[in-house]
Order: sequence, then C-alpha cells, then structure tokens
Amino acid sequence: MERKANKIARTINKLMFVVPNSRWFGKRCWLWITPAIPLLVPILKKYGLEIQVLEANIDNLNRDQVKERIKSFKPDIVAITNLSLEYWRQAHESVKLAKEVDQSIITIMGGVHPTTLPYKVMEDLNVDYIILSEGEERLPGFLDIIQSGEPDFSRMDGVGYREGGKIIVKEPTGFIEDLDAWDLPDYTVFDWETVMNFKQKSVVGLGTRRTPVGMVLTSRGCPFKCCFCAGMLTMGRSARFRSAENVLKEIDMLVQNYGIRELVITDDEMYTDRGRAVNIIQGIKDRNYDLIWKNTNLAAWRMDYELMKLMKESGCYQITISPESGSKRVLTEIIHKPGDEEQCKAVAKWCKELDLELEADFVIGFPGETWEEIRQTTNLGEELDADAVKFAIATPFPGTELFRKAVEKSYLPEDFDFYRDDALGFAHGVIETEEFTVQELEMLRCLEWDRINFKTQAKKEKYAKMNMLTLAELEEFRRETRRNVGVYFMDQSEGEREGIDMVTKRDESVGSNFL
Repeated sequence: MERKANKIARTINKLMFVVPNSRWFGKRCWLWITPAIPLLVPILKKYGLEIQVLEANIDNLNRDQVKERIKSFKPDIVAITNLSLEYWRQAHESVKLAKEVDQSIITIMGGVHPTTLPYKVMEDLNVDYIILSEGEERLPGFLDIIQSGEPDFSRMDGVGYREGGKIIVKEPTGFIEDLDAWDLPDYTVFDWETVMNFKQKSVVGLGTRRTPVGMVLTSRGCPFKCCFCAGMLTMGRSARFRSAENVLKEIDMLVQNYGIRELVITDDEMYTDRGRAVNIIQGIKDRNYDLIWKNTNLAAWRMDYELMKLMKESGCYQITISPESGSKRVLTEIIHKPGDEEQCKAVAKWCKELDLELEADFVIGFPGETWEEIRQTTNLGEELDADAVKFAIATPFPGTELFRKAVEKSYLPEDFDFYRDDALGFAHGVIETEEFTVQELEMLRCLEWDRINFKTQAKKEKYAKMNMLTLAELEEFRRETRRNVGVYFMDQSEGEREGIDMVTKRDESVGSNFL
C-alpha cells in the first residue's frame, strides 16, 4: 500500500538535521563534520525556525537513542544528510526511525546520496522529498513551497517528490556563483565540545593533531573531469572560488569564537587560482594564530618549492597529493587527469626538505588498465617514499564515466546494484576485466599497502603518528587489514564498539518500505 507523501500546506516551526551513525550495519567508523549543515543553519534561522542537530555519528548513538531524541524535539521536518553514498543503509534507517516516531514528520534527504541516486532514494516511501546538489537556495525555496496554500514543486529545480504515486525528479539547473554572498557557517546548534573535539583514528588524511579542529572549504567543484569522480554531478563541471578575504574571515571566526587550534582545508582543488591561494596562506601566516593546518587534496603540478615553503611557515604540517596512476597512458586516456610523475617526485622531495608530512593516493583497477600498468602504480607509490601511501580500487559511482564504461564492457556483476554492501568503498572492487579479477586487486592493494608503508621502523612510527595510533594499535590495524584483505577501521574505544546494537546484524527491514 502506497504511503501518501506530506503535501499538505503547513507551518514549519522546528527542523532537525540527522547525521546517521556510520558504524551501523557493521560499516567503518568515519568521523567527519558534515559541512552542509553549518552552512544551512544561518539561512534557516532567518526563517525563525528552531533548529537542532542530531549527530548520531560523532555522538555514537544507537537506534533507540536516535528515536528518543527525535521524539523529544518534536520536529516538523527531519533532514538527513550522509557523509558518503557508502552509508546508504544508515540514511534510509534514519528516515525510517523518524517515521516510526511520527508519521506526520516531513522527511528530506540531501547531499551526494540523493543527488547521484535520486530515483533509488525516492523508492523508499519513508522519504518524502529529496534536495539535489547545493541546498543554500533550494532548501529555503522548498520551505516557501511547503508552507504555501497550494504546494507546487513543478516550479522548483533540484528537488524530488511524488505526484499521484509517481516519482518526479527535477534536476538542478544551476550552481551558486557568488560563494561570498552567503553567511559564514554557524556551529552554535552543535554540541561544540563534542563536534570540534572528536579524533578520528586510522584514517590517513583525516587524523588531526590538536583540538578543537575546524574545517574550511575555500572553493567548490573542480576544473578536471576525472572518470571516477561524481563531483561533477553534485558541484558542477567547473570550479567556483570564495575570495581570500571571505575565507580568512571564516578562519578568524573559527579561532575567535570557537578557539580552534587546527584547521583542515578540504577543497577538491584549492590552488587553481594561485594568487588567491597565496593570499589565503599569507593571511594565515600574518595572523600568527596558535594554529596548525593541513590540506587533504591538492594537485602536485600546482606546487613549487616557494609555495610549499610559505605553507610550512604559515603552520601547514601535512598535505595529500593524488598521483592516481604510475602510467601516463592511464592518466591521460582513462582517468583524464593532468599529471607528471616527476612533479610528484619533486613534491615528495620538497616535503622532506621542509619537514611536511606527505600522503600519496592512488587508484587501481580501471577498465582498459593492464596489470603491468597497475604494477607501475604500486611501484610509483614506493618510489615516492611518502609518509603514507593509499591504494584505492576504482569504484564506479553513479553517473560517472567509469560506471558507464564498466556497464558498456559488461565488467560489473550481473546482479550489480548500488545498494549492496560491496558496491562502494575504496577497499573492495566490483569491476573485473580480462586483465584482473576483484580478488587479485584486493590482495595486491592490501599487501602493497602493508609492504610500502611499514618497511622500516621509522615509517611505522610516522604512520602511527599521522593516524593517532600507538605502535601496538598500528600492529592490530595492520593485522586485521591483512586478515580482511581490505579495510579495517578502529573505533575510538571499546565502549564505542559496545554502544551500537546494529554492528553485526543485517536488518532486512531497512528495505521493507521500498517500492
């Protein structure tokens, strides 16, 4: 029996954001602040809404605790956003919990998950609406429509809804051009002590040294068209930039209002506009805050010694580059990404000279890639002598060129579905070609990761430091990763592992409300 969607005009007084617990259903623990929420809070406050954030992930809540908090707040709208498409079960479970509390609650899902799989998400009858791509303009527009006398979503873009039992998805028609026009993020609705003082173990690139920690996005989108990236669907096909002044204003706010002592810059490509990037970094240096920072993504070919020296002087202690492949052919003909092996080696050399920690990320297992080219990639990973090397298996995200090619060549399992446990996530593959099997990729990835990263005692100690692990914890991490022939993420504590009632069991009722 079809459940009728909430389409009756009504007054909205309370909105609750829900961030699902990444640990549910036995998935890896990934602690990260969901960036969209603090950006949307100041916009929603102008509507006079009472806002609450239910951070089930960082607070490590189980299902009953989530339901109890929803019940206590009595929201008119529950808005769910996911850290990654990998956590699709967690998102749908959260929507289900909201409806179990009160069927009249309007449920919305936003972010990369519904943007890339809108019809799949809307098959869940617990989901009333979806907001696609950027929400700063669309969520206020949605609220205006839902509170109008005769709600009509046909005039809105970037939304999914039902009409007469039919799923209707209106694709986004544009992206925000003036990123400076919006208010700075508002963290006052968060439990600041919890959200800004969490520590993520054993996730290279995400581990931090100090708390409180703040995160800043200085741009959106990327000028490149990598075959495996879904960012073009969510953020458009070009890069858009905040001014250096606007970025520094946010950093000032984070330091002065929240006392942050570490900053993580998470752009896809911060350095496209070199002058702007230099102004940001120089501004950080000139302020002389008690602040260290790191870059989780940057292009090696945009780096030079003087720029990296300025980064170091301003408090940067770690960068991540993504050479992706050791084969020039794979880079240009398959991935479609600029790249220069020699430039990557130069960056690695400069990092050692400047005492900057370096992570290097690679991807293996593309359609059309030979086994020899895969070995060239692992060889480059070793030659760079980075402090941490990560090999991901090519993941065919929806809407990407990689997915289309895998389908065209029949390289995916016959029963492939994005809603399966092994479909997404960098440690496990689903693509098999004439050159390699999934098992071969997973074994190679795991063993080369272990061999390259832990060749010497010094490398073990550096990797442990970067991931906030003791040497004993590192040995457990390595052992369990090898035994799983895949990824192993350590929870923060035994108490966390015991606090989740969904860690091992597969609750089939998650899909029971799907069409």
